[in-house]
Amino acid sequence: MLVSLVALPFYLRFLGMEAYGLIGFYATLQAVLQVLDLGLAPTVSREIAHGAETGQRRRSASMLRTLGVVYIGVALLIAAIVALAAPWIGAHWLQAKALPDATVAQAVALMGVNLACRWPISLYHGALVGAHRLARSAATSMAINILAAITTIAVLAWGECSIQAFFVVQAAFGLLQAIVLRVLARRAVGERDAPYDFADLKRVWHFSAWMSGVAITSLVFTQLDKALLSRLIDLSAFGHYMLAALLVSGLSVLTGPSFNVIYPKFTTLHARGDDVALAKFYSDTSRMYAAAIFSLALALSLHVEALVTLWTGRADVALHVAPIVGLLAIGSALNGVMYFPYALQLAKGRPRIPLGINLGLLVLALPVIVWLATHYGAIGGALSWALLGVAYLFVGTIVTGHKVAGFAGIAWLARDIAVPLLIALMPALAGAWVSRAFSLSPWTETAIAILAACVGIAVGALYSPFARQQVLAFVGGRTRLCPN
Repeated sequence: MLVSLVALPFYLRFLGMEAYGLIGFYATLQAVLQVLDLGLAPTVSREIAHGAETGQRRRSASMLRTLGVVYIGVALLIAAIVALAAPWIGAHWLQAKALPDATVAQAVALMGVNLACRWPISLYHGALVGAHRLARSAATSMAINILAAITTIAVLAWGECSIQAFFVVQAAFGLLQAIVLRVLARRAVGERDAPYDFADLKRVWHFSAWMSGVAITSLVFTQLDKALLSRLIDLSAFGHYMLAALLVSGLSVLTGPSFNVIYPKFTTLHARGDDVALAKFYSDTSRMYAAAIFSLALALSLHVEALVTLWTGRADVALHVAPIVGLLAIGSALNGVMYFPYALQLAKGRPRIPLGINLGLLVLALPVIVWLATHYGAIGGALSWALLGVAYLFVGTIVTGHKVAGFAGIAWLARDIAVPLLIALMPALAGAWVSRAFSLSPWTETAIAILAACVGIAVGALYSPFARQQVLAFVGGRTRLCPN
């Protein structure tokens, strides 16, 4: 994420706002086409974690090898579909003004190639998550993303400065990442001589089919605002919206990795039948995560103009994206908190519940987004995301408490989420008051924002009994870094 944030000013400089709007459209297209995953990546994570606990590693290895073939087929299908649709998208969907239709169509076709090269990544990343080898996947992603950004900037600066060149370089590194993760995943799962077994896919198809429904509804729910705005507002304004979304997506620095840790752990504890340890782990991790996500979201919301000015070097861009960032940060923080109930639902094999919740939210989301986006444009889309985040927080928590586990209900929301929010709010408001009262420079205000966030994270995390135990153990010279 840091690489993306650092690279963005260079992309704006070399390509312009309309071309960056195409990059934003690619991100939306990538998310939308995840429906073709059919829920197999999270299914693989669950199966590998469960297989390691129950001694069925060879069956898991066979399933991973078989799904690799399936993913290659889907990747080729994606490239063909996007290439065929590219001329129509360039001429009739995207509202480009400066870029020719032919350039936009070529860029969209290359998006399909890029998506195809990156498609198997989710499968092998899911396998590494299930095998509790998250660090290997993370190290690979970091190294390749850094190389990809450096190479892309170099090509744009000294070679071919075009949006087509951008997508060609990104596709090459996406393919490299998929190949490396495949090697690491097969080593982590073991049993590298396991046979292909397409018949075994029937065993996980029931769970995977429900997960496919969850994936489809989740992607529609999270991408509907972007898809509608790409049609309702001009490409330059959409570029501002996607720039704000990219900044807020920095919160996924916590969300994605946290889910990748808690989901296989929830699955393992459920397989053991240890509900006491599961409840304790759920509460402890929720408190630490809430303290961090709320502290960062508040720092982003209350100091967004200073942050964006330093980030892009353009005060005019900061004025456009500031209100959008604030609203998107609120919705994203609330949505991130709900990854805990979601992971618990999946770990207990109850995918019908998140599917039902998502369908209910979509019924609410469509009219809300359309009305707000039509009347208020980009800000309306961001406001709809914040309001839907509040609805999801309460509905998802109540349903999880009643249907999955009593310890994950409203009491969890009040005890493990609301309290860290209040703790994070105090230093955040103090930092905002100091910044406004003394009219500080962007650099100084950013430093205060970082300090306030660090205080909120540190104090809020200590609300977790596990975190307090680790601090006391460290102070006393006893390092015990894993729960249980």
